[in-house]
Amino acid sequence: MEMWKQMIKNPEIDGRSVSRPYTPTKVTKAAFEVPIKVPSQTIVPDGRLSQYIRHWKVGDEIEWRGPYCGDIVWNIHKLSHLLLIAGGVGIAPFVRLVNELLEDDDAETRVRLVYCVRSGSDILFKELLSQWAHHWNVKIVIFGANVEKSSVHQLFDHVAARLNEEHFQEQLRALCSDNLDQTAVGVCGRPTLEKDVVNFALRAGVERSRVQRFPA
Repeated sequence: MEMWKQMIKNPEIDGRSVSRPYTPTKVTKAAFEVPIKVPSQTIVPDGRLSQYIRHWKVGDEIEWRGPYCGDIVWNIHKLSHLLLIAGGVGIAPFVRLVNELLEDDDAETRVRLVYCVRSGSDILFKELLSQWAHHWNVKIVIFGANVEKSSVHQLFDHVAARLNEEHFQEQLRALCSDNLDQTAVGVCGRPTLEKDVVNFALRAGVERSRVQRFPA
């Protein structure tokens, strides 16, 4: 599967050019969908691009650049087990990946999505995740020290903690026991999370070619 990004064409904000890439979660021949999270100003002060996006209105024309292709990653249909670790908006690239997998009636890949968030309100794509959880081959696990169980769907597992190496090993074993053949690990989130997960996976014995950072 090929992952790629679109980029808002450099808007001028306070005399400076600002740009940031976004990963489409749905792509057709006629359009693409990009999730953009603009945090509450009471929680996080607006950055330059958030200030720009916050004032968008229906009907505004926004110029985009791209697509910019990322690495060609594994053939997900040939994997037996897939452990995905997402942090916050880092869930975006996994939306297309899991949807593509579930659209294949012949696919037998088991997916375990570990979603790391600060609070229940930070869980994106809740409705979509609940749909995934009804599939026999998908398990959703929410990690977060401040996530209340009441905010987590009953079909999801919930761990009230930050993901560490012990947790990672538990999630990997729950997915594939000790069978790492045709098991892959993908991660997308903050650089520290990505670095940790890559190291966790390699130390657990996952082959380097099947450990992948995804563009956010």
